[in-house]
Amino acid sequence: MTNPNPLHVSSPKGQSKPFPEKTTVPTRRELATAASPPRVFFPLTPLPLQRPTPNPRLAASLLAAMGIPLLPLLVVLQLLIAPSPAAASPHISAVISQSGLDFAKDLLVSHAAETLTPLRVPDIEKSMSIPLFGTVRMTASGIVLHGLTVTNSTVAVGDTGVVVAASLARANLTMEWSYSYSAWVVTVSDSGNASIQVEGMEVGVSMSMKNQNGSLKLSVMECGCYMKELDITLNGGASWFYQVFIDAFSNHIRSSVENAITKKITEGALKLDSFLGNLPKKVDLDSVAAMNVTFVDDPLFKSSSVEFDIDGLFIPSDETAVPRDMLLGDIEYALPLGSSSKMLWISLDENVFNSVSALYFKAGLLQRMVDKIPDQFLLNTASWRFLVPQLYRKYPDDDMLLNISAISPPSVRINVGRIDATVDLDVTVSVLDSGKIVPVACMSVSVAVSGAAAVSGNNLGGRVELDYFSFTLKWSQVGKLHTVLVQTVLRIFLKHLFVPYVNSYLEQGFPLPIIKGFSIRDAYILTSYSKLIVSCDVTFIETEALFPVQTHGRFIL
Repeated sequence: MTNPNPLHVSSPKGQSKPFPEKTTVPTRRELATAASPPRVFFPLTPLPLQRPTPNPRLAASLLAAMGIPLLPLLVVLQLLIAPSPAAASPHISAVISQSGLDFAKDLLVSHAAETLTPLRVPDIEKSMSIPLFGTVRMTASGIVLHGLTVTNSTVAVGDTGVVVAASLARANLTMEWSYSYSAWVVTVSDSGNASIQVEGMEVGVSMSMKNQNGSLKLSVMECGCYMKELDITLNGGASWFYQVFIDAFSNHIRSSVENAITKKITEGALKLDSFLGNLPKKVDLDSVAAMNVTFVDDPLFKSSSVEFDIDGLFIPSDETAVPRDMLLGDIEYALPLGSSSKMLWISLDENVFNSVSALYFKAGLLQRMVDKIPDQFLLNTASWRFLVPQLYRKYPDDDMLLNISAISPPSVRINVGRIDATVDLDVTVSVLDSGKIVPVACMSVSVAVSGAAAVSGNNLGGRVELDYFSFTLKWSQVGKLHTVLVQTVLRIFLKHLFVPYVNSYLEQGFPLPIIKGFSIRDAYILTSYSKLIVSCDVTFIETEALFPVQTHGRFIL
């Protein structure tokens, strides 16, 4: 059946094209159908997504010990982390699709294969009774795994975590061997070296991840290694000893190498757990606002995707980000990604924008004194002498100022195919009389803007356009103002000063929750009711950002 309202996306070239009908959007609630490129509002800030929620009992069973080390590397979502105690819902969600999991798996498997060798295996000693020789003490020492060749690897999502498996075509080991036994009063000994060829090896690890006080806790549920065949070639010594040694030591060597590899992989998982635990719980935007990026609930594991939810609202920069108690009432589960080929989906709720605008308003930053405009002659009382005679008579040829102040936080609304914002301003007109600022009139102005969002690097930015405005005269000490002229002046001011000023900040953008070392590419933007969704692929650009693991995680800002 054809969807009557297909989603539309904005392509990197700014073109709008229908989203494939079979593709589903990774949000916590089925997205209302969307269309056309999204539009950005004033002011712009990183946005969040919604999270699915079952009833409490079902949630307890589904959100139990789950986890994956691959996901946190991409988002943390960091994207990827945090706010203050109060009932709340997640406002930013990051969903990693199967292609994203495959990307992360290839990255980690490749790194593991490189760092796993050379791997030193504990020495093995054994004594056995051999006819004619008596008790022979044998030792295999200096066992070192030198080379691994990975032929293929897979990653699968289960109900409680992720399983990563790798097949190795071959592995090479070297070692030293020796034996000794007593013949009457003489001790007979010999030694040599050996090379071991492993034909076929399987390595697998299953990991869970849970939310622990707003951070991610990674645990290894199972880890194992299986070696199929060992081909041992001994060099030096007496030939009679070769088969004895192989019969006595092959299984011990096999189990020792398997255990050493398992231990090494588990140690690597512990380092990854430390990395995740040190991810920041807030990301400073400036000296006023910081994004609370504490995780909300456990990761949600689907058949071919994993979702991480974070608080996402902005808090004062000097405030400590702490996990909120989440209110999981009428939230629905996110739809599966299905056939989506994009690695990562980041959903941002409009409340993220509104939270930062509220902080800036409270800090008194949404006000500005204007003394220069493109048509500068309008800021002199001489231009008003015929339309507002009383103004010119009181203050002849005096320069004028406009004091622009928001009287409430800007309100952002995201709908299907567009992003809008409104802001209510007080515009106070003053004159410079003998160097003294004298207020003469005040207007209440309501401004509506809309625009288009875009991803540049790892930042979400955009531009706005003026849709409409309205105004009323609050008070005047110079009589009534000419409505048509005031409207003309305000339009010039809004189009040529206010909008460019807003765009200068919006074009810089705000950071999306991506872990340092990764870069967004081929991003598309979709909009639905109350949220903006970034669909993108990810590339790995800084090896040293993750390997070796940093003591403290950082986001790209």
